[in-house]
Amino acid sequence: MKDVIMLQPSEWIIMEKLWEKNPKTIMQLYHELKENPGWSKSTVNTLLGRMVKKEIIYYEEGAKAKQYYPNVSRDEVAITETENLIERVYKGSVSMMLSTLIRNNNLNEDDIKELYQILGEAVDKND
Repeated sequence: MKDVIMLQPSEWIIMEKLWEKNPKTIMQLYHELKENPGWSKSTVNTLLGRMVKKEIIYYEEGAKAKQYYPNVSRDEVAITETENLIERVYKGSVSMMLSTLIRNNNLNEDDIKELYQILGEAVDKND
């Protein structure tokens, strides 16, 4: 499995379905995705093939069809994507990111309370 896990937007859509419930067959995924985002069966099949090759997902042969499973957790992907965002946009500075969110009023009172709690837990871990 790859160390760096970055998903394309289309891969996020499929992963959300597989994280929600797995395994799923190509036909199950196709039926879930044909309306929104409007993908054809061949598009779903192509994406699944690419994702297997990238080791993001894997499959097992089922009685009638391949059964697809996520090969990475949402947390693994979220960590990599978040670290990449912070490095790319905020030059590696978490405080710069938070400052931007606060200055632009993107945090409500509940968000701020949650951040205080998270930071308090981080301080306790480092003591």
